Formats: sequence, structure tokens, C-alpha cells
Amino acid sequence: MAVKMADLLAKRAQMTDKIKAFAEKMKDLAAVEKKTDEQKAEFKAADVEFTAIEAERKALDDEIAVIKRVEAAAASGAQPVEGQSPTVPASPKEKVYLIGAFVKALHHAQGNVMLAAQWAEKNYGENHIVTKALSTSTAASGGALVPEDFANQVVELLRPATVVRSSEPIIIPMPRGTMRMGKQTGGVTGTYGAEGAKMGTQQPTVGNIVATFKKLTVLVPVSNDFLRYASPATDGLVQNDVVQGLARTEDLAFIRGDGTVDWPLGLRNICLAGNLVPSNATFTLTTVDQELGNAILALENANVPMIRPTWFFAPRIKQFLLTLKNSNGFYVYRDEMVNNGTLRGYPLKTTTQIPTTLTDGTQTEIYLTDMSQALIFDALALSLGMSQDGSYTDAGGNQRNAFERDETLIRAIAEHDFHLRHDEAVSVITGVKWA
Repeated sequence: MAVKMADLLAKRAQMTDKIKAFAEKMKDLAAVEKKTDEQKAEFKAADVEFTAIEAERKALDDEIAVIKRVEAAAASGAQPVEGQSPTVPASPKEKVYLIGAFVKALHHAQGNVMLAAQWAEKNYGENHIVTKALSTSTAASGGALVPEDFANQVVELLRPATVVRSSEPIIIPMPRGTMRMGKQTGGVTGTYGAEGAKMGTQQPTVGNIVATFKKLTVLVPVSNDFLRYASPATDGLVQNDVVQGLARTEDLAFIRGDGTVDWPLGLRNICLAGNLVPSNATFTLTTVDQELGNAILALENANVPMIRPTWFFAPRIKQFLLTLKNSNGFYVYRDEMVNNGTLRGYPLKTTTQIPTTLTDGTQTEIYLTDMSQALIFDALALSLGMSQDGSYTDAGGNQRNAFERDETLIRAIAEHDFHLRHDEAVSVITGVKWA
């Protein structure tokens, strides 16, 4: 029965495509005010054929409905084999990769969100998060804006692929694409004076954080052979391409963005000159420990609250610190790093987004940031668009055509900005040659 159901659904999908084509054709013919005899005959023939296909699809719908009722009745009476536990349905996250399923539904529906929701309901179920998301999405030019309830899930999927988002920054929705946030830049201090003496007046100084969305895009060509099937395994391929493409670039921007060419300003370029800690080229255990301490001291001297301070550095630095020994042959940081995941009491994260080839080709940097002061302004969590006949330029600079190569182009757009509540909340050890 499962095979028959699959055949019926495939046949129904083909009929839906035919109905859509006929509807466009009849719409064009109907728009002609004075039809020729040939056009009138064509319109009448199309109307007859359209009616026949509609009737056949209705018969299919009735047959599908009967099979569904039979399957539901059989499932309701099913009992687990003795000694087995009843199978618990997988949660939406476990059952299917969300972005991959979202894209695949749009592919099967040729970008029509309403038809995509119907496809998702049949393949994933009416209560699945993808089905619900599609039923509330808006479409334009063959794309769909992922709604807020689904966008929250997308953010969770992005987090494991990045170090900045996974370090608990403050996420602020920015629905209008720009936001101004006031902040105090200077405070008042009291003064002592004699009895009856004139008191001086003081005023706090204030400033602004102005966030404006930065547009991050990724264009991913995906083989239609993968998109034609409903297996969750193929959904994972689509999701990985889209998520990794966005996540890597976003993380790089939040760490080292220079604010030019529409990039956000990242931690490296937010860092104040006084919070830069130059590393000793002829490093020893003593200099290494001093530099780590100076990075912490830079934040503490600036009265940064140190609520969620986090280290960011390249994997090379992690391996160096894990193997660093003192004069007695004991590992200095290994126990803390392995057992607690911390360095000098603060969590650490590694990423290859921090280069190890700076200046003379051997230098890298180490960042310490209080992530309670980091602000990510999200204007658009995720917008997906698709095309099956567009062209694109591959990594080698060659022009490719999606239609010719039987591919679907998936375009993902996210819009956001990055700031620190106080620029003093980041310190950077520069010119690090530890290896």
C-alpha cells in the first residue's frame, strides 16, 4: 500500500503541474478581447482538457483519502511486539533537516509556497514545523521569507557552526533594518568640600550605538537529483551547503570584519588601541602567562563586568597550550583545558577563521571578549529564493547554467549587524607566534 500511495502522489503532482500550465494558457487566451476562430477553438479545447484533468485529479484525491483512512485505522490498532517498546515518533528536528526540507518543498512546488506547504504536509506531516512554516510564509519571485517561529530554529542550527553566536551574545531583533541604542559614555563623581562650600555640578555623558543591517548572501547550486527525493539524508546535504555558507562568513565578519564594503565591524577592529597586547616573539612560559594575564587585566581595568568572558583563538594555539610544560615537566594548562574547557578560568573556543599567517606568515591573534557586552542585531534571520534556469559563476570563475546542468540555485540572505555595548569589552593579543 505504501508503494501505491507513493505512485498516486507522484501522479497527482504531475497533474498539478499540468493544471498550472493550463491555467496560465487559459489566462492568456481569456485576456484577448477579440479572439480569432482559431483562438476560440483552442480556448474551448483547453477548457475541455482542463476539466478532464481536474476530474481525474479529484478521483485521485478520493482514492488517496481512502488509503489514508485505511492506514490510519490499521495504525490505531497496531500493538508492539511482546518485549518491544512502542516506537516514539521522531521530533521535528530529528526527523528531518529543517532548511533542507524547506528548500526541497519549494523545489517540488516550483517556488509556489502554497503548493510547497501541500507537498510538505504529504511528505512530513501536517504538524511538522516545516509544513507550519510554509503555511505562514510569503512568496516573491520564487522565494520565501522564513517566518519568525521557524527562524528561531534556523538560528539554533547556525550556532554549532560558529563561535560568536554559540558564546551567548545578546540577540536583538531589528525588524526595520536599523536601530539606535543610547549608551552612557561617562559618569559623575562626587567631591568633598567644607561645610557651606559651593558644590560643583556634574553631568553624565551619553552616546549612541547605531546598528544598520549588513546583507549576507550565499548562492548554492544543488543537483536536482537530490531534491527529487524526500529522504532526510538528502535534506542534510542541502542544509549543510546553505548553513555552512552563511555561518562561516558571518563568524568571520563578527571576529575580523573591517566595516568596509558593507561588512560589519568585528572584534579585531572594535578593539581599542589600549587593549592590544603585543606578544613577545621569543616566547617563554613566563611571557605566555604574562600575555594571557594582560589580556584579562585590560578588561578588568576598564571595569568590564566579566559576566561571560570567552577566549577565541586558532586550533594551533590550543594545541600549543595543551602541550606547554613547566621546568618540572608538568603540563601548565592541560588539566584545566581538558577537564573544564577553560583557560585561566574562562571558556575557550577555537576557530580557523582566525588566521595563523598574519604579518610574516607565522603570526596569529588571541581574543578575549565579555560576550555579555556583544550585541547581534538581527534584521532578517533567513530568506530563501530558488531558480532552476538562472546562471551563476562557479569558484573557478566559469559561467554555469542551472537549467543546462539540471540544478536548482538556492539563494539564502541574512541581514544583521554586530556591536559591543562597550568597546573596552574586547582585548587582543597580537603577533602571536606560539607553536
